[in-house]
Amino acid sequence: AMLSHDGEEGGVVVQGRVEITVGDQVRVLGPGEAYYFESRQPHRFRNVGDENAVIVSANTPPTF
Repeated sequence: AMLSHDGEEGGVVVQGRVEITVGDQVRVLGPGEAYYFESRQPHRFRNVGDENAVIVSANTPPTF
């Protein structure tokens, strides 16, 4: 399921491989790679690797 809410999100992948979908754009990020987007756009995160994925993220306003 895709999420959308007010605010902005940014973060960095610490471990694993994470598929991030924002609107119709899909990217796979690995350790050390970062993302940023407007949270009003439909979005989702998915672990696409064989190990646990770890993300450090922040959003504003803090709705979660």
